[in-house]
Amino acid sequence: MAENNIKKELSDNELVEIVRSSDQERYGEIIERYQGKLFAYLFRLIGSKEEVQDILQDVFIKAYKNLMSFDAERKFSSWIYRIAHNEAVNYIKRKSIKRFIPWEDISATKDKIEMASFEEGAEKAWIRKETGEEVNLAMDRLPLKYKQILVLRYYSDKSYEEISEILGKPVNTVGTLISRAKKKLSEELEGRNLPF
Repeated sequence: MAENNIKKELSDNELVEIVRSSDQERYGEIIERYQGKLFAYLFRLIGSKEEVQDILQDVFIKAYKNLMSFDAERKFSSWIYRIAHNEAVNYIKRKSIKRFIPWEDISATKDKIEMASFEEGAEKAWIRKETGEEVNLAMDRLPLKYKQILVLRYYSDKSYEEISEILGKPVNTVGTLISRAKKKLSEELEGRNLPF
């Protein structure tokens, strides 16, 4: 029992070091830590459970194969998200697909829309539903680079620094991309009285 507590207290980088140096079996703990988060991230970009499961398996295989080259001075979560990001981009390019990203999920984090209370009237609920559908359509029309940055920021709740590492772009560029993505989304929604 005490051993399990010790395992949970290890940082990602400490666990990676154990896997690299002495106990490859513990890579399963890394998978346990990240499969839910990465599945959610990939699913929001891809939209197909079966495809995401295949991609996720590829992500963990690539991460394992490249674990020795991981720079322990960096943040492991950003490194593995970057692998997942690259796999998703490759898949999307291969399939040339576009997917809806429900605005309700984006709005649930930092720069969120104020959601109506549980007691809201039927009219407000209907308006919110219509707004969500409009946002879905607008998101689908965004270029992939804008959709991805919105997913990382608002679905996965990543900081600008983490997004910078995942996308391999400077932090200032991340801020600019988020700003442009929001502006582009607002342009797509122009003419609608939406809370942006």
